[in-house]
Amino acid sequence: MSPDAGTASPTGHARVDAVLERAAELDALPVAEHPGRYEELHADLVAELNAEPGTVPAGLVPGREAGQEQNGSR
Repeated sequence: MSPDAGTASPTGHARVDAVLERAAELDALPVAEHPGRYEELHADLVAELNAEPGTVPAGLVPGREAGQEQNGSR
């Protein structure tokens, strides 16, 4: 998060950015609801980390350039 703006910088990964936008809404929630929201956000981010490599934008997968197909061999 940017300390000046209080919002996260875009990552370039739409699904991660959507989770970060939801995290920015925590200030508007009662503190008692924060733990449940953090659990939801964490689960969503873990799901993105576990996503199939082909569903992640090319620039975000180490060793894979845009337009380069993943062929399963390393």
